[in-house]
Amino acid sequence: MPLQRPNTIWRDWYNPLEGLTVKRIVGMEDAADRGQFSDLQWFWHHMERTDVTVQAAISRRLSFVASGDWEIRTNESADATLAAEQADLLRYAYNRIANFRDATLFLASSFFRGYAHLEKIGTGYGNLVSRLEPIPQWFWVREGMNGRWRFNQDSKSQESRGELVMREDFCVMESSALNRAIARHFFAKQLAFADWDQALELGANQSFFFIEPPGTTDEKHLEYQNTAERLASSGRGSLPHGADVKTIDPGARNKLPYYDRIRYCDEQIVMAATGGLLSMLTESGSGTLAGGAHAAGLLALARSDAQRLSEIYQRDLDQMWLTEFFPHQPHVAYFNFDVPQQDDAIALLGAIGNLSWAGYTVEQKQLEEKTGLKLLPLPQKP
Repeated sequence: MPLQRPNTIWRDWYNPLEGLTVKRIVGMEDAADRGQFSDLQWFWHHMERTDVTVQAAISRRLSFVASGDWEIRTNESADATLAAEQADLLRYAYNRIANFRDATLFLASSFFRGYAHLEKIGTGYGNLVSRLEPIPQWFWVREGMNGRWRFNQDSKSQESRGELVMREDFCVMESSALNRAIARHFFAKQLAFADWDQALELGANQSFFFIEPPGTTDEKHLEYQNTAERLASSGRGSLPHGADVKTIDPGARNKLPYYDRIRYCDEQIVMAATGGLLSMLTESGSGTLAGGAHAAGLLALARSDAQRLSEIYQRDLDQMWLTEFFPHQPHVAYFNFDVPQQDDAIALLGAIGNLSWAGYTVEQKQLEEKTGLKLLPLPQKP
């Protein structure tokens, strides 16, 4: 039976960023260490939608999901007939999953959230799957840090004994939550922004201090105070004989290190999200050697993430299907999610030119796929 998820819950009316403090963040993290993830996951959900740097870093880290492709591979040493039959089954089963690309993107969110659950919705035929339904992270609890997963239908904050679920009904991926480090720098940025805005508001005008004339009584002091406030707001007026005005240059306020603090937090967020790879964008030489090193490093990270996703599907889907349809047979076919290698178009075209000297050529369709170029024949010379 599919899990019963409410359409609207009380959390829809609660923004965890309002009145956020370091003490509150630490409290949510401590609760998550006890298996009560709801509040922390709801906070991370809002954080990811609020900060542009967090959004960009997550999008860049998970961009391989949209560009990558999957295939069914077989063991080279296996029986050819058995391998072909198992590969055909897996290929058919994965093609039946209607939302496979979106489900894989949600599964990859575990790199930032710490875990992700996909519920298997059956087709009615055997144990084949029609959909992999994402279950938001704030609906899950555990009894302790490493206890069994339980479904917290109402996303209660202090709940740790939700509905126990059957593990085989889900694809589950667990990872080290990058958001835990990102959240600290996100909060520091919000404080810096608030202080910076206040400094800009105060520094927009010069500060005026009115020196009252000698012998000012308490009654006159109140009168002079009101006069001083009107003069400070309008910038013109008269003062009693003997009064004076002192101003303070606000230029020093422009040197406060808010921008440097925010930039540092952004760099830390990017480094946490991408393993330090995007920090090369700020180094001298970006776009040349540094830019190439950055691209190669990000590709290696994407390939590593794709391999981890492949292992989840191999464990939670491949084994289930092959065990049912090929009982007592070795599993010799498996799912693989890969990131295509970015070929150097210039080097590739040069290599093809060299092949022509040996009497070989390449199909036009294959060459267009490798280079991303639309190839057109040259007009015939008269």
